Amino acid sequence: MKRFKLLVGIAILVALLIPALAFANVTSYTSGFQLQNLTASTANVTITFYNQDGTQAASVSDTITANGSNTYYPLSAVTSGFNGSVVVSSDQQVAAIANVLGNNGAYGASYIGFSQGATTVNLPLVMKDNYGISTWFNVQNTGSANATVNVTFAGSSCTGSATVAPNASATFDQATDSCLSSGYVGAATVTSDQPVAVVVMQVTSDSQGLMPNLLAYNGFTTASTAPVMPLVSSGYYNSGTGIQIQNTGTVDTDVTVTYTPSAGFPGNTCTEQKTIPAGNSVTFGFPTLPSSCYTDAGSAGSAAFVGSAQVTANTASQNLVAIVNQVTTGTSNAAAYGAFNSADATTQVSLPLIMDNNYGLFTGFSVANVGTAATDITCTFSGTSYTASATNVQPGEALTDVQLGKIADGYVGSATCTSTGEPIAAVVNQLNNGSVIPVEDGLLVSEGINY
Repeated sequence: MKRFKLLVGIAILVALLIPALAFANVTSYTSGFQLQNLTASTANVTITFYNQDGTQAASVSDTITANGSNTYYPLSAVTSGFNGSVVVSSDQQVAAIANVLGNNGAYGASYIGFSQGATTVNLPLVMKDNYGISTWFNVQNTGSANATVNVTFAGSSCTGSATVAPNASATFDQATDSCLSSGYVGAATVTSDQPVAVVVMQVTSDSQGLMPNLLAYNGFTTASTAPVMPLVSSGYYNSGTGIQIQNTGTVDTDVTVTYTPSAGFPGNTCTEQKTIPAGNSVTFGFPTLPSSCYTDAGSAGSAAFVGSAQVTANTASQNLVAIVNQVTTGTSNAAAYGAFNSADATTQVSLPLIMDNNYGLFTGFSVANVGTAATDITCTFSGTSYTASATNVQPGEALTDVQLGKIADGYVGSATCTSTGEPIAAVVNQLNNGSVIPVEDGLLVSEGINY
């Protein structure tokens, strides 16, 4: 059976984090996850929960119908206060997405499950009280022996360490790190003698006049000289995007990011260039893209852009990793996703969680052509005949589809997108409009899973 790793930090994180984040608006956490069966056969799965000390908290078995998906929320197998990790074993190929909710759903963030770890994991953005924003991250041991985990922070002599049992996880909280100075913004690198997986949470308080929110992203186990960002939106219905690119190499490099608008959406093709020091990270695209990127979208924004982005020049050919933070100005809505290594892209992408007006929750996604020639893209959805498709999608362009009002009220399922030959990468947005469940930060974003 293949094992898939999920980091799930739940309610007891309150006890760990409240002393450090006394200024924060997020005071309690809970989680849930969705499993998608990627095959035409029934999947038999075992879901095992591990406490942070490595002991088993619970184990449950289930089945997932062919090409279907199951939702696990609330997590009834474990008691209130559980803080740990999850391992999913399956006799069929499955994909997973986890949602982390703060304050009974008032805030939300999303990340995808891991199929394997690595002994080096890069984190492009970590912070300590940067205008009210701090990060914390969980490190899960995906190996078979105790892991000695070490953390270094770019531009600083600060370090962290922990010993983590197999399948268990440890929490590193930058807000309580007495070595890091207030206002710290940088990158971190996690190393271990066993493979590990990492998820980073960004928590924004209103202590500096900012809108409180919660964001998450997966740590990077691989790097690329030309990362791809399938969804970038700026100035469109008050959207904003910040791209944090980390140079994981040993020398400085000049990086050019090219922005390409999606068909039917506002924007011009344009570029942005900056120098990224070795081992550190730099922000692109925020607070605004270069002025040449924008076109007038009328009531949606007098200067707007919706499309994708890719690193198209990297003078020293250094390996890079990147995250994309999406925000809606004037609201708490914010979310993050990880950029893609085009070498890892395939012609099939799994989207484990799709919704249409599910208690006010709905999804939309962008599927980008990261190949070198035009391709057709088709997306099918579990339990419905609805499809989304686009023909002759050029390299760097994307198919964008919003499911609200297109499938059925209350729909919860999954999707699979395929291309006719070129590799593709996808990003999914979840949005809670607050019509049923009151929210402050109702935006969650996750990557599609190539297979």
